Amino acid sequence: MDPDEKYNHPYQPYEIQIQLMSQVYRLLESSKKIGIFESPTGTGKTLSLICPTVTWLRKHKAEFLNKSDTVSHSADGDVFATNQGDSDDDSDDDPAWVKEAFTDSVLKEKLRALKEYEEHLDSTSFTANVASALSAERGERRHLKKARVVPHVPVVFEESKFLPENDPSPAVLDSEGSADDKTRLDAEVKALLGKLEGSQREEKPSGSNIPSPVKIFFASRTHSQLSQFASQLRLPSFPSSIESLEKERIKLVPLGSRKQLCINTKVSQSPSHTINDRCMDAINKKECEPYTRSKDPSNAKMFRDYAFHAIHDIEDIAAIGRATNICPYYVTREFMDDGVEIVTLPYQHLLMDTTRDALGIDLKDSIIVIDEAHNIIDTINSINSAEVTLADLRECKMGINLYMRKFQKRLSPENRVNLRRLSSLVALLIAFLEKNHKNGRTFESFDIFAGTNADTLNIHNLERYMKRTKIAYKIDSFIEYEQQEESNGHKSREPVLFKVAAFLKTLANPSAEGQFFFDADNSMKYMLLEPSSSFESIVQQAKCVLLAGGTMEPVSHFKNNLLPFVDKSQITTFSCGHVIPDGNLNTFVVGGDFEFTFAKREDPKLLTELYNFLLKLASIIPDGLVIFMPSYKFLETVLEFWKTRFNTKDGLGPKKLFYEEAANPDVFALYSHHVQLKTGGAILFAVVGGRLSEGINFQDELARAVIMVGLPFPNMFSGELIIKRKHLEQKVIRNGGDNKEANLAARDFYENICMKAVNQSIGRAIRHANDYANIYLLDKRYESPHIQNKLSNWVKERISSSRDILEIITLSKTWYKSKSPCD
Repeated sequence: MDPDEKYNHPYQPYEIQIQLMSQVYRLLESSKKIGIFESPTGTGKTLSLICPTVTWLRKHKAEFLNKSDTVSHSADGDVFATNQGDSDDDSDDDPAWVKEAFTDSVLKEKLRALKEYEEHLDSTSFTANVASALSAERGERRHLKKARVVPHVPVVFEESKFLPENDPSPAVLDSEGSADDKTRLDAEVKALLGKLEGSQREEKPSGSNIPSPVKIFFASRTHSQLSQFASQLRLPSFPSSIESLEKERIKLVPLGSRKQLCINTKVSQSPSHTINDRCMDAINKKECEPYTRSKDPSNAKMFRDYAFHAIHDIEDIAAIGRATNICPYYVTREFMDDGVEIVTLPYQHLLMDTTRDALGIDLKDSIIVIDEAHNIIDTINSINSAEVTLADLRECKMGINLYMRKFQKRLSPENRVNLRRLSSLVALLIAFLEKNHKNGRTFESFDIFAGTNADTLNIHNLERYMKRTKIAYKIDSFIEYEQQEESNGHKSREPVLFKVAAFLKTLANPSAEGQFFFDADNSMKYMLLEPSSSFESIVQQAKCVLLAGGTMEPVSHFKNNLLPFVDKSQITTFSCGHVIPDGNLNTFVVGGDFEFTFAKREDPKLLTELYNFLLKLASIIPDGLVIFMPSYKFLETVLEFWKTRFNTKDGLGPKKLFYEEAANPDVFALYSHHVQLKTGGAILFAVVGGRLSEGINFQDELARAVIMVGLPFPNMFSGELIIKRKHLEQKVIRNGGDNKEANLAARDFYENICMKAVNQSIGRAIRHANDYANIYLLDKRYESPHIQNKLSNWVKERISSSRDILEIITLSKTWYKSKSPCD
């Protein structure tokens, strides 16, 4: 394809969008495994990812459908079966004309089946219930921008509900990742039986057994981001891959959790930490009609046709489920191989191998697009880590004892023995934590049992027992009921047994790439130290993986920590510019005496100079001004000092002050309202890594300037950072490096964390092509080329050469004056 083409973009793309689309398309055409793409917020990144990937998919699919070597003499009638080599059905004695005629007939049959299914979808119409549900769902989203509030359903006391489970039904698979080996084996057997049954069914011209040769998996952090992807996917029109068919629908399946997709109100209104177990309870007891209906092949086919009729997001799929009374959570996996071209799913569903297995997700030769990928390392570490505090353990032991006293007579001997062992193990963890806690100290799982007679506890058996019987869910539900009774249904509590169960799982199955250690607040943690270990299998299976985000710098952070197993020649990196004109953004490095190191940042002279500089800016910057501070503690120190010294209670110059704090979650709404009043503007103090540093759009008048005060280095004395630094230094030494190289690697890691946070915070200012703002980096350390090289390219390339503070103020005043007619 000509790289100058639009890749079916629905609008006239900007030059930088064409550059990004071309880079993505070239990656797909090549044999490279990884693409790291930075596209600043407000540059149409989502469409720039959709257009080249789907264009390539359709082109590849069309070529695939017309390749004679894709035809095999398969017994199951699969029109997309690929030729895996010689088979018993092939005969070398057949004349060439016979083989060619057979190939032509199978190709024609393959294309006929695909064409018939598209025609079948054309003739498919929604029932009144489904059409009404979709219309209501989209209307509600238009008028109500906030999420639905799910009412809390009180726990009803029924003793049998709190008793441990027997072996779960083999037909039930927990796709949230808690399935054990037996359950997975049962699922595999079931899948094989399903294929056998499928081959014996009468063939239908309805698209069944028509997979797509390559799938696109699009993963992002939140369901709102995935819904935005679906809405953007509706905009372009892509060529059909089927010869003689002008229009071919995009086949999208959105995958989600039970929380998003469950339509059984008795389950869906449960607390989020119990919804998985309550779902499986309902299925085992045959109390979930939507699940039963989802297993009926005719219902699955009907649901699939509704899903493929148009591009639907996760909320649409849930609405179809409610209208048809078919469980969308389970039914979507029934047609994952029926021609699906694109799958959207949250990070966790992609990154956890147990969840992929449970959902039947096959990544082989797929295109994986991970959006908002600046979060991916943190996400991998988070889902593979566990933490438990001393308070958690004490509450857990109390809960187990309370449960045993209540149900002593109804528990089987096996349950009584295992619960006593569990209580003893928790007591052992309490004693170990009380005796050995020191922030940053490491330990191994066997250290917990050293010098004790705890061998009889058998932690592996206990972990399997908890999984099999769902005892954590049972005990937590019982305690929740007891506390509701005591407080008339108003008390809420954290599900501590789930936290303890997760920690016990890491004790029973520690990874060689992880480490146990003590951390602050009397806690024990297990932390994954090598995120690359769990990501490697994803990369190996896929054709290629695209990591995309608005702020992907420093790229070395991903290459060193996520992709060390990938040869550098297999990685494409591209950072596109911004859609705004060069004159719509300036970056000023403000050095002078500004150096907000931990040792100096509370110096009264420094805080006074900061006040004076911000006061001057506040008088020349129109509308809103957003200032990022490195920590809540420093923000509190600054505001208290200014309040005492300069009486800033009423504001800073002409601008009213607002600041981020945990007790005031609505501060952004208050700030936005005040800016829009046009009464002199406002200043919003935010904290790097806080709620306002990510996911909030400071477009137009909400941020005519973004100021970063200092460099937000993480606390180097935190347990996590101590462990990570040690691990990194030891790895360099093991690989033949010396102490100097080890120290440099640790410093680079530390700086990358800081600069990743800087880029993420300041990247929220510009949201569209006509927006404008200035960025001010307040700290002399930003003058270092080493630090500047870690800034996003679109910020770095606009750094002003001016360093004198008075000159910066003068330039800013002139620049804002030139922009005033635009307001």
